[in-house]
Formats: sequence, structure tokens, C-alpha cells
Amino acid sequence: MTLPPAGMAPASRSRRAVIEAAGVGLVVVVAHLLLRLSGAFAVGALNDDGVYVALGKAIAEGDGYRSIYLAGAPLHLRYPPGFPLLLALPWALGGTLAAVRATVAALHPLVAGAAAGLVWWTGRRQLELAPASLALCAVAPFLLDPLIQYFNIPLTEPYLVLGWAGVLVLTPPLLDPPAADAVPWAGALAVGLLLAATTLFRAVGVALIPAVLLALAIHRRWKAAAVCAAAVVVPLLLWEALRAHWLARGPVSSQPDDLSYWRWLGVNGPLALAEYAGRTAFRNGVEYVRKLADYLFPIESVGIVVVLAAAAAAAAACVRMWRSHTALVLTTLAAAALTLVWPFAQGRLLLPLLPFLGLLVASGVEAGVRRTPARVRWALPAALALAAVVVTLRQSELRDIAARSYASGVLPPPRDLSPTLTLAVRSRFIYQTAGWVRAHTASRDRIMVDAPAAVYLYTNRRTVPASPTESRLGTSAFAVPGGYLAGRILADSVSVVVWAPPAPELERDILTIQARCPEVLQRDSTTSTVAFRVRRDEGCLRERVLAVSDSMGAARP
Repeated sequence: MTLPPAGMAPASRSRRAVIEAAGVGLVVVVAHLLLRLSGAFAVGALNDDGVYVALGKAIAEGDGYRSIYLAGAPLHLRYPPGFPLLLALPWALGGTLAAVRATVAALHPLVAGAAAGLVWWTGRRQLELAPASLALCAVAPFLLDPLIQYFNIPLTEPYLVLGWAGVLVLTPPLLDPPAADAVPWAGALAVGLLLAATTLFRAVGVALIPAVLLALAIHRRWKAAAVCAAAVVVPLLLWEALRAHWLARGPVSSQPDDLSYWRWLGVNGPLALAEYAGRTAFRNGVEYVRKLADYLFPIESVGIVVVLAAAAAAAAACVRMWRSHTALVLTTLAAAALTLVWPFAQGRLLLPLLPFLGLLVASGVEAGVRRTPARVRWALPAALALAAVVVTLRQSELRDIAARSYASGVLPPPRDLSPTLTLAVRSRFIYQTAGWVRAHTASRDRIMVDAPAAVYLYTNRRTVPASPTESRLGTSAFAVPGGYLAGRILADSVSVVVWAPPAPELERDILTIQARCPEVLQRDSTTSTVAFRVRRDEGCLRERVLAVSDSMGAARP
């Protein structure tokens, strides 16, 4: 551990930490500006980013908090309003998608840099970590290629990391024994409002709230906990009340993609929730270990060993630090638990955890170095340095693999798939599809397509999701062949269907309707993409598709 020089005044140590943090933040900002590829990606390539941008447009144009990209423009129930409100500003001032992209391009590197600086400050001032271990374990995640690409498109992950890092800076003073009976009202209020703001930007921020309140309770800071809780609850209750008011007025979508999180999960009862959480956490944990190993190392088995060793170091640090650094330990555990029980293991959900897990790993590494005999104490820092070189080379390799695969059209092995390639391939599909839609459809057409928010943003056509994201717990919208497509044709007046393989569920629906109602779907020959014009035949769809679907659904136990 590197301690400040003997005799250095507290003010000097604080200034030094601030200067170091500013330098680290500047390095991260420059790295993101130089290494990002967001200018080549379509808005909506990940779908969620397109939803945020479309919600911002709805707010700016006075349409309310509605999914204006969907047929019928229903009330949006899933994402919190913080980021859409932010995106409404460039929509209102510039009025174009280009203005929104420019705002995100300017803002997100600064947000990532500020978050990295706060993480560095926490590691140096609160955990007293050495610069080398802190940089390699907690700041290096900000320079991973997957994080750079995700953090520079319109997503909320950068704001989650910034809010979380800010909470870790502001909370420890509240846990210190007070000099008198005075309550740090301002500090508790600031922490509560920051927790609320973080949650209103990204819903996973809700995991931080009980963790911070529990930390205050463990240290018996009851008055601070009460102030903090009030500051959290009031903004969140105001948002829920406003949403309930809108919900009573409707309309509300029946699309799986647009349901509230709780309805979307489809959990019935505490026992079902507990069983689901245990099963999903184990499955996702295995997937995340492999995913992170593939991000970091070219040989998966080596990466798995290193990731498991880092997880063990973090776990040991949690046991050792739960009293001295309670807020860091509890917030990291809470956010990690929520990520593990989420229905899908996605790399973008894992990435915001890495800087905070890295703080724990760095602490564990330094504790291990102190316990190592002096003659071999060099081995662990040397291993960290070697790992840093290998990880750096892996980031370059992933970029090269993505470029070759994008040019050839041949996907690499699953372990070499990266966000760069995913975003690039989906962007190509969006640009091609949007170009065809603009040229061959009318403004009144309603398009069933993948990346529905993106297609709306580039064409101004209302859309219907072709492959809605579904929870594994509920009954699938595609449970009965033909039922989903037929239902959306009738309910949403779908006039064009675009099929982008692989989408086996939609393909099965298309084949079912072609077999039972041959005149409904007519293949369009003006595009290489598989597209169909819809000739609405309500009688046939109800009698030969939906009636069969209803009877099969009734027959299910």
C-alpha cells in the first residue's frame, strides 16, 4: 500500500487526490474520444438506445411519456424518465436526430471520465490503495473496448456508474462517528437525492437504495438514514404518482417489450420468485464468468481462472471490509445480486459493476501482497502487469476480428463476438431496412420489424416489434404458431412485415399464416430483405389462426 508522505497535511493529501482524479478522468475522456465507433452505429442498434431517444422526442414534441415509435403510441411503462428528459433538450433545441447524436457524443465521454475520477478518488482517499493496483483493477475497466462502445451510444449505464461513484464519495462521512449530536443534514439529503436521481436514470439504481440505508443502520446513523430515506422516497413517489395518473388515462400497450418490469417478469408469488432467483443467478453467473473471460483473454480457460481468482479476492475483501467500507461492500453486493437474477445475461449489464468490483479486487490484491513473503512479493504485481498487457492486446484483437467479420459477413466463434461487431451488424441492417422503408412505404404504413425504435427514428413510420423481448417465466407470445403475427396484424393494423433471420418464432408464424391464409402475406420483390405486404383478411385470420390459437391455449394445463 502506498501511503501519503509522512507529515503531509490532510488538505495537501486531499488536493493531491483531486489532482490525480482529474488526471485519470482526462485520460478516460481522451481514450473514449479516440477509440469509440459510435459515429458509425445507427441509433437504436441495441434497441434500448432507440427507445430512449424516441421517448425524448415524444417529450420534446409534447406527446407525453409515450412510445411514439409503436403503433398507437401507448404510454411507456418500463424505463424511468431521467435520460429521456435529458435527451428531450437536444430534440427541443435542435429538432433533429443529428442534434441528439451530437449531444450524446459530447456528454458521454465526460460522464465516463467523471465516474472514473470519482472511482480513483475513492480508491486513493478512502481505501488508500496504491496507484498501480487501483489503475489496473478499477480504472482499466473504463478502457475496455466493450465498455467504450456501449458507453458512447444513448444508454444509461454511464449515468449509473457516475451516480454510484458519487454515492460512494458522499456516504462514508455519514458513517463516521459524529463530533456532537448534530446530524449531517446536507450530506444525508445529498446522498438521498443522488440515489433517487440515479434510479430515475437507470432502474437498477434501486439496488443501491437499501444498501446505503442498511449501511447507515449498521453504523447506527438513524437520523441520517431517515433524512436520506425521505430524500429518496419523495422523488420516486412523485414519479410513480404521475405515472399512475397517466396509466388511468391510457392507452397501454400489450406488447411484451412495453410492459412494466414486474408484469414483464411474470413472477407469481414469493416462492416462485425465490425459485426463479436461485436458478437464474447460477445460470447467469456461469454465463458472466465466461463472457468476461472472453472480453479479457484470448484463451477462455485462462480467462476463467483469472476471473474466478478475482472474484475470490473481491469476496475476501467484502468479508474484511464490511465494517470499514460498508457502503462500497453493500452497494456492490446489491447491484451484483440484481444483475445476476435478471432474466438475461447481457455484457452491458455486467460492465457497470467492474469498476466497483475492481476496487474490492485491488484491496484484496494489496492484502495478499502484504501477507506474501518478502522474497516473492514481486510475483503478484508482476502477474497483474502481465495480465494488463494481455488484456490490452485482447481489446485490439476483438476490434480486428469484428472488422474482418463485418467485411466478410461470416460470424466468428461465440467467444470472439464483441459489442463492436454486434452494433455494426445491426446498424447495417437498420440503415438498409430504413432506406427501403422510406422508398417503398407510405407514412400511414405500420411496419413489423426488428429494431422498431430505430426504424421509426430513421423513417417516421410507426412500428411493431418482430421479435419482442420476453421473460422466460411467462407464456411466450409465440407459444401458438401464427398467433402473435395474426394478433398484431388485427390489433395494430400491420401492413408490412420485415423478417430478419435468424428469427425462428416469427418465421414459424409467417409459414403458419401462409399455409392457412395464403392471401394475407405477399412477398415484396423490391428488396433483398425478406419483406411481406399484408392484405388484411380478418375473417380468415380469426377463424383459421386465432380460433385455433385460442383453442390450443384453452387446452393448456
